[in-house]
Amino acid sequence: MKPFRIIAPIVVTTSCWCATASMGQVVRWPELHPYQAAVFDAAAVRIDDQHRAAIGELELYARTQTLSLTTSEHGRWYAEGAERVCRIRVRSQGALAMELLLEHVLVPPGATLLLRGDDGRELAPMVSLDLPSSIHETSSPMVFADDIVLEYREPFDAAFEGRFSIQGVAHAYRYVDGIQREGTCHVNVACEPESIGWEDVIKATVRISVVTPEGNGWCTGTLVNNVRQDCAPFILSAFHCGRTSTAAQFNQYKFYFNFQYATCTGGAYSTAQFLTGAERVAYSNDYAPNLGGLGGSDFMLLRTTAAIPDQFQPYWAGWDATNISAVTADGVCIHHPTGAPKRISSYTQTLTTGHPMASSGLMSHYKAKWAATSNGHGVTEFGSSGAGLFKPNTANGPLLIGTLTGSSAGMTCVNNTGTAYFGKMSYHWTNNPNTAAIKLKPWLDPDATGTLVLAGSPAPCAAAAHVATQATTSHLRVFPNPSTGVIGVELPAALVRGAELRLIDLAGRVVLQRSIPTTAEFITIDAAHLPDGPYTLSALGTNLHLTAPISLQH
Repeated sequence: MKPFRIIAPIVVTTSCWCATASMGQVVRWPELHPYQAAVFDAAAVRIDDQHRAAIGELELYARTQTLSLTTSEHGRWYAEGAERVCRIRVRSQGALAMELLLEHVLVPPGATLLLRGDDGRELAPMVSLDLPSSIHETSSPMVFADDIVLEYREPFDAAFEGRFSIQGVAHAYRYVDGIQREGTCHVNVACEPESIGWEDVIKATVRISVVTPEGNGWCTGTLVNNVRQDCAPFILSAFHCGRTSTAAQFNQYKFYFNFQYATCTGGAYSTAQFLTGAERVAYSNDYAPNLGGLGGSDFMLLRTTAAIPDQFQPYWAGWDATNISAVTADGVCIHHPTGAPKRISSYTQTLTTGHPMASSGLMSHYKAKWAATSNGHGVTEFGSSGAGLFKPNTANGPLLIGTLTGSSAGMTCVNNTGTAYFGKMSYHWTNNPNTAAIKLKPWLDPDATGTLVLAGSPAPCAAAAHVATQATTSHLRVFPNPSTGVIGVELPAALVRGAELRLIDLAGRVVLQRSIPTTAEFITIDAAHLPDGPYTLSALGTNLHLTAPISLQH
């Protein structure tokens, strides 16, 4: 095991924390030195914000302030019980909220991250820092402070000392929670009658924190089903949201589920249900400055790094990719205007076809007009970009037919008569100036079945398992449960065609992955290196997805 460093107490100050060291005694350490991010230049940001708005770029709620800190050079290391701990204090003066952008992440299993205030109080729940071996970037939860302490923990007996760098701070200066920024006309998704019949697709809608080279912005996305119905965590949004994001920055995106007010008039909400990290797998690649910035239907399909946890109560939205020139049925858009809690806007006029730049002649978008309803007159604003446009369907329930590109200039709660433009699913499907591999069809219909209409589901994996001819159960048999580390798994006959086992932690991260031999009926997996707690064991086979809860108690 690689030796680690323990910082011994050198002086007692009036501002310090207490901790239990590995020898059992109580020690104290001095106040941590604060590392200051690059100074936030409000005047320069204001000018740049005006320029970005004028050319239609993503509006930002945070700016990336550079840092260059590493756990090895700038962290203070301690031994506390069965863990070794590294702390780094970071300040971005004047920030309404902060997110730390981590790179070069290489940590052992069981590593966690916690953010504290400079007085030691916890600012956000502890999160797992375990990442798939191919990913080395992530971001911390958002916390409402401008001076925080990052606390990294790993098992004392880990095979190696984890390390990462803090390359930047997302310095939030507007449009964050607790500040009213959206218009007052919006309709909460808890309102009736507006939400009646749309409850499932409301669950499918997520807020996205987009990371770009300049900073972070808000967009909206929809968790979508695919023809394999294998619970793949695909989220459909708008290309213009992530056009400038790098592959590393997609790993720092956040996806907030169920971020909505408890009642029609407001009330409580939570930002606790989120996932971090994604890969962009398909997109329209239609940026065309000569056409006002858009030469297609403006879509982006992301696959989250982690599976969607059951406790999020997710719903995979169905869709209709048939080429329809006009839609007469009344429908809705579910979205996060300005990144605010989830809202619902209604259309009652026939959807027609066009393009935000009419002179282009493209028929890539639906054109929607918003209607007054019982509880308001919902519109779409920045932050709504990428949101889903839904129509009713008697046989399949609500179906996604488009994603929001934007609205007429100046659309607000006061100026609510403009037009909203939604890139059509049918155009996403096989059109756009992109290559065949990144069109939408190969990802949502990967086996080329020709399906153009697919129903949504709260459990598409179970639906796939149901149609597997040899399947007799939707669960794996695991024992012992709880387990001290070695888990026995009895495999049904339907899985002996070469499936894959995944152990998923409470945060939805795949922490162990193993292929099943084609002839196996019983196997064991060693999870002794993982921390205690609840997990889900998932087996993915051909047309079959089985799961079982398992608890580790060493």
